[in-house]
Amino acid sequence: MLKLEKEKMTVKAFVNNVLVGHAVGIVAALVPSALLGELSKALMGRMPIFGIIYQLVTIFTLAVPLLIGAAVAFQFKMKPIPMVCVAAAAWAGSGALKFTPNGIVINGIGDLVNILVTISLTCGLILLIGGHLKSFEPLVMPPIICTIGGGMGLAVYPIVHAITVGLGEIINSFSVLQPIPMGILIAVAFSVIMISPVSTVGIATAIGMSGIASGAGNLGCVAAAVGMFVGGLTVNKIGLSLSIVLGTPKIMIAAMVRQPKILVPIMLNAALLGTFGAIFQIKGTPISAGFGFSGMVGPINAIHFMPGGPTVANLLIIGLVFIAVPFAGGFFFEWICRSVFHLYKAEDYGTEMAEFKKEKSERQPKLVLEKA
Repeated sequence: MLKLEKEKMTVKAFVNNVLVGHAVGIVAALVPSALLGELSKALMGRMPIFGIIYQLVTIFTLAVPLLIGAAVAFQFKMKPIPMVCVAAAAWAGSGALKFTPNGIVINGIGDLVNILVTISLTCGLILLIGGHLKSFEPLVMPPIICTIGGGMGLAVYPIVHAITVGLGEIINSFSVLQPIPMGILIAVAFSVIMISPVSTVGIATAIGMSGIASGAGNLGCVAAAVGMFVGGLTVNKIGLSLSIVLGTPKIMIAAMVRQPKILVPIMLNAALLGTFGAIFQIKGTPISAGFGFSGMVGPINAIHFMPGGPTVANLLIIGLVFIAVPFAGGFFFEWICRSVFHLYKAEDYGTEMAEFKKEKSERQPKLVLEKA
């Protein structure tokens, strides 16, 4: 069933497999929408083909639990049947499916934290029973995982979701402060959440975050993306780095768990951006609050709320707050934390996925000519 007979499955290896697969699944599902979603929405009225593209990227986004489940199972080197069972259990435990008298309703992508919990429980169950099923695996495993794996996910969903909503309420309490302190606290909080299994969009929509609070949350997401992009430039391949800044930094969850100290420059940059967001009155909606650069949702919504719309002055402000300041702050805070305070090494930003790591260049031996 599994190709793990010769490998010892430690707690560290188990957690790493889950986190890496969780990140890969999120990126695979969200990058199409990030790159094509807003463009398709803008052009679908003129060219119907973009309406179809928008539907396709939306379907991909809704498949987040399935893709995460498959990616985690792949990290465990599972065969097809246990792999699809993990994916199905993840979807069942996500909370995305709601049964109503009128049929089944898909409620977004579900709770990312509960997806993580469901997959962890399901993978643990498969590791326990998989080797004992032998040829009965195709017959026995699907119903066991369906009822027990998916059932465990549904059982813990109310608890996990309540914790997520509670976290949102704590963040929402910052909104009673003056604009600058509020902007700093919300941006810092969202910069950390953006690199965690918790959904920033889920929190923002749950508490109805809007106005300057939404703009601050968005800038926190920008700080997270830029921070992981800048920090990983020397150790990760450029394709992964671009996926972080244009897609989602959640692909670096494992690096953050392994070395939480890499969050320090990101939080400092988020505090700076939160201040700029409050000064320039950057606003947004509950939906746009958790996106950052992704799909240009944050900048586009910020322009909509600015007096006069997309004027030259407003576009310059957007360029300053969403591009110039984030990257200048990102490089500065990363340099000072790594080179001056020595909080971490550049390698701490490295991914666990070998195909995305930069190969270390070996030093060539020097020829030394000795005098006769």
